[in-house]
Amino acid sequence: MALRKTDLPYRPNPLNGYLTTREAAAHLNMSYWHFMHLVEANRIPGIRVVDRWLFSPADLDSYRRSTKSGELTSLAQAALDASTITLTARQRAICEGIVAGNRPAEIARQQQQSRQAVHAQLALIREKLQQISAFAKPTPLPSSHRRPPAFTPLME
Repeated sequence: MALRKTDLPYRPNPLNGYLTTREAAAHLNMSYWHFMHLVEANRIPGIRVVDRWLFSPADLDSYRRSTKSGELTSLAQAALDASTITLTARQRAICEGIVAGNRPAEIARQQQQSRQAVHAQLALIREKLQQISAFAKPTPLPSSHRRPPAFTPLME
């Protein structure tokens, strides 16, 4: 006896959890058209099924981490997590906004500042983190400053 599609208690779907194009664009907090431009340029991986695109949330998250916004998010999270850094109230608000997924332009509008002011604060935060990491571990010398190996003549 053959099973019919209606005999199954559920419909198995190997693409469960994948996002449509509009859902993926919303997941990355960007416009549909910008998202499609990145997909067509092969910068965001996806699966083409007939005439539709489907996207894995894990692939979208790895794309986000590889972009500048991902770098900003990790910078802001590191600044909030570091107990040795003293952030001003404005810097803390900027970091919290970035971790929440807002872009620097949105944060500037919320705080009634220019985008340049927000980016200047981010540069100060980056410098504070670099100072902490410089004290935490010694930086190795570049290869041009390393001492050459001792000369040993060849024996015949």
